[in-house]
Amino acid sequence: MWDEVGKLHAHHGDVPAEVRLLKLTEEVGEVAEAFLGVHGLNKRKGICRSRDDLLAELADVIITAAVAMSGIAGDVDQARSHLEHRLTAVIARAGLLPDRCGLVQVTSV
Repeated sequence: MWDEVGKLHAHHGDVPAEVRLLKLTEEVGEVAEAFLGVHGLNKRKGICRSRDDLLAELADVIITAAVAMSGIAGDVDQARSHLEHRLTAVIARAGLLPDRCGLVQVTSV
């Protein structure tokens, strides 16, 4: 995935971080619109979007966020590293990191 993110970042050039973040916000709005359409929550439009439409919009959010991260982090490798560290922190916070024996430690809430 990150090789492709690098290509997209290079393709779009030196777009300011603010513009990339606005684009991310736009994509999140498209997810909301697709969700409304899948569930028919807009009475005027009814059910007008599919599950595949919603998944495509969610994928666009992930891609757009990754491209923005690569620009803000400095490059794709730094963005990848930051995401991996963050994912590890979130997994740990959820109590899902394996201990030394390979068992998953679950913390009570």
